[in-house]
Amino acid sequence: MIASRFRRPPGVWTDPPAFRQAPSTARMRPSFLVVGAQRSGTTSLYRALVAHPRILPALRKEVHYFDFQYGKGAAWYLAHFPPASPWSRKQGALTGEASPYYLAHPLAPERASAFDPTMRIIAILRDPVLRAFSHYRHNRARGQEALGFEEALAAEADRLAADVDQMTVPPHYYSRSHHLYSYVDRGRYASHLERWLAHFPAEQVLVIEAEAFFTTPAPTQTAVFTFLGLPAHRQAVASHLNRLPPETLTEDVRRRVASRFAADQRRLRNMLRQSSVAYVGKPG
Repeated sequence: MIASRFRRPPGVWTDPPAFRQAPSTARMRPSFLVVGAQRSGTTSLYRALVAHPRILPALRKEVHYFDFQYGKGAAWYLAHFPPASPWSRKQGALTGEASPYYLAHPLAPERASAFDPTMRIIAILRDPVLRAFSHYRHNRARGQEALGFEEALAAEADRLAADVDQMTVPPHYYSRSHHLYSYVDRGRYASHLERWLAHFPAEQVLVIEAEAFFTTPAPTQTAVFTFLGLPAHRQAVASHLNRLPPETLTEDVRRRVASRFAADQRRLRNMLRQSSVAYVGKPG
């Protein structure tokens, strides 16, 4: 048990080069975070954002500082962003990153607020049933899931119960179970957004319906630029990345899985109606 409490995530988030972490190097601070949800178009959205001439990309799209790498400190985090320059200051240029696990990680909102409570928070949310199915198929394709779809959802509570409570105890704890197998938990959007809204004013939060981005990307992108205080920018329409070969759910399965999200979806609709959270939904 002691060893498991200090497990670390897979070594895919390598450190930036040492010269980028030099204290004398002034770096731009991130103005926004795309916090998720996973399998909802975060990669496509981030590519669309950094195509704007006044948004400069991070060293990598997913920095994972506020979930997996928090123990490395703010200097490590800032090393992922472009150097501040007279041009960036004159143009009011912005930078930011997109780590989809931030939305569901229990400590990410508090950590992000402690770093900078003025950051803008962007969440892109997909139909939770389709998100869960895409997440499941992603794991299957990587050889990380042996169960059937509904079996995996039924096993989720037991899989997560083993160590998910420890995520809030040591500052670096990594729950492989929560990271991989939170098919249902990641789709409980109201619960996750409530945690972010406890640390950031509603006026600094934008919620995008993923289906709006997929079907009407240009106006959705314009709405995001407006939210960030930037002028509209004509650009190539972003494609939806990370597609898997077509596979459909039967209506019976879809209905059964949707029932797992029904209460949270009602809470989400009420939250969006009653708060000043900015929202971009699918027309019609």
